[in-house]
Amino acid sequence: MFRLFPKRERGEPRLPLVHADTPGQFLLRTMLLLTVFALTAWAFWANNERRLADLRASSAVWDEADLLADAQEKALRELVGAFREVHGLKLVIHVRRDTPELPNVDARTIFVGLCPAKGQAIVELPPLVRRAYGETLPQTLENDWLRPAMASGQWAEGLVRALKYLWDKLGEA
Repeated sequence: MFRLFPKRERGEPRLPLVHADTPGQFLLRTMLLLTVFALTAWAFWANNERRLADLRASSAVWDEADLLADAQEKALRELVGAFREVHGLKLVIHVRRDTPELPNVDARTIFVGLCPAKGQAIVELPPLVRRAYGETLPQTLENDWLRPAMASGQWAEGLVRALKYLWDKLGEA
């Protein structure tokens, strides 16, 4: 029968994990082995962080109407990441075929819902942002930035301008 780990007799010495002829060679080989383990752990961690960031960004921009170009969608995902990193706020953007609906959002989420076909927009801000910048900021974003841009057919540019306006407002504090 094949044995993967043959049994050791009581007085028999254990085989070392690192084989070396001199103490310097043992130290070098041990350090190289530890370096390989550390690099493997770091690569695993970095890959998981990148995948998690991709998942967060892809779920933050939802284009049900399929109206955004790939470059526009990528730029919006980068903006979502910037809002998270700089301001600590989660930005969720939904472009819908029908009337946009407000999902359940937490106390750190900015929600922007658009229906370009109907010219409808919903902006929901976190309570802390509402208190800091006034209750009229969502209506300003909807009425002064998003709806006129949808009426002119330039809704994607209007969305970017509205988000830049919001970015500038958040940066004033």
